[in-house]
Amino acid sequence: MKKSKRLTLVLSSALLAPGLWFSPAAQAQVCTREYAPICGQIAGQMPQTFPNHCTLDNAKARPLSQGECPHTGSPPNQPMLGKDSDAHGCKASAGYSWNAELASCIRPWITSAITLEVAAHRQKCPGQVDAQCLMVRELQDSQKKPRWAPLQGEIAGYQHTVGKRQLLRVRKDKLENVPADGPSITYTFVKKLR
Repeated sequence: MKKSKRLTLVLSSALLAPGLWFSPAAQAQVCTREYAPICGQIAGQMPQTFPNHCTLDNAKARPLSQGECPHTGSPPNQPMLGKDSDAHGCKASAGYSWNAELASCIRPWITSAITLEVAAHRQKCPGQVDAQCLMVRELQDSQKKPRWAPLQGEIAGYQHTVGKRQLLRVRKDKLENVPADGPSITYTFVKKLR
């Protein structure tokens, strides 16, 4: 009698297991990446465009029409992300704002316009053999003049005049993912102040 109960239990388990694998809740349809747009609506939401019929079915959405939906935007008074370009084409949602002095869209925490004073003579670069660096200091309003520091690299677009101290307006860009021996900031000449 024991063998027959065990056999019945094994057989009933084997018959139930496929039901778990093939139940509608457990089935997830894998969709191709083909683009054949279809307008559909998920209950309680606005109509939206789905890339194809398969993705519409997976979302349990109701088909409305073939092709893209006539209006798939956000509710009124809420701009869609990426659709917030200003008059200059700067995207605020990506952190960009217009800088009139640099005449370009910038991310203020990465790019800025600064005033650099360049010393009359170059000096030996620390840690480099036979290299001469520009000596500079960044000037800011209502601050005591900082000490001179060697500039690693050059100021793009600037030609240094030996024996003459100059005041420049430059673009300062912080770089990401720089090599260990490379500068983390680049400078680009904008204009000469004096």
